[in-house]
Amino acid sequence: MVVAQVLFTIMGICTRLGAQKLPWSEVAAARAVLGAVVAIAVARMRGAPLVIHDRRTAWARSICGTVAMFCTFYTFGAPAIALGDAVTLGATSPIFIAILAPWLLGERSSRIVWVATTIAFAGVALVAGPSFRLSGSLSLVSLLGAVASALAMIWLRRLGTGRSGTPRESPEAIVAHFSLVAGVSLSLVALPTLRMPDLEGALFLLGTGASGAFAQIAMTRAYALDRAARVGVWSYLGVVLTHFAAIVILGEPEKPVGLAGAALVIAAGVGLTWSGLREARATAALVSPPCQTGR
Repeated sequence: MVVAQVLFTIMGICTRLGAQKLPWSEVAAARAVLGAVVAIAVARMRGAPLVIHDRRTAWARSICGTVAMFCTFYTFGAPAIALGDAVTLGATSPIFIAILAPWLLGERSSRIVWVATTIAFAGVALVAGPSFRLSGSLSLVSLLGAVASALAMIWLRRLGTGRSGTPRESPEAIVAHFSLVAGVSLSLVALPTLRMPDLEGALFLLGTGASGAFAQIAMTRAYALDRAARVGVWSYLGVVLTHFAAIVILGEPEKPVGLAGAALVIAAGVGLTWSGLREARATAALVSPPCQTGR
């Protein structure tokens, strides 16, 4: 998960730099198309199937993921909003998952979920508030992307899960389906303003696509190796890394109010993840067999 967050940070930096030379839609299309190529290549290497059984849920996940990608790359490529702020607003997706899960997954939300939600939105207000007159619409687009990402994760959780609770689709099949839908959609949007990149622009396109594709594979692998609650907390490392990289590499100024808001969003996400981990441990303790003596 740490590797994934480093790669996502590289993707954000390459997107911001690439958008200075090329339209944001072209950068996003390159990310999606390369993501599909990498997913199919990895599937062939591992011998993983690329068949989708639950097509309805797969399309719901891919459409929501495509909307999230539209919003993410649109804001990443817009100089009117700081890259760190855009990433912070996008990092509210776990909060939206907690809000939507009771209605879409039938999972009850505890009191700490609503406390974390309040803290997170206070952080959002601090991040977006000082520059809302200049980049208010971009802040709203970032939040829309977070909602779409939350829906995509919810459909991903439901995707192809049978009665035994095991997924029927391979991770590569899910990533390939989403990347192809996003690639076609973003390519159509990019066509009217398509430009031939120079060498530097081509390197930024390659960096965006490759880092994003391998980050997604690393993240998928992380969730396969350990509990989601334990792994998910490391996703907020990406917010910290992006703020630091934006200051050092891009020279973007960071205001104390914005940093305080980012800290609140991270604290809310960590608290929510910690609560989920405690609940998972409590559930495991209830269903585990009692210890036997004399062994």
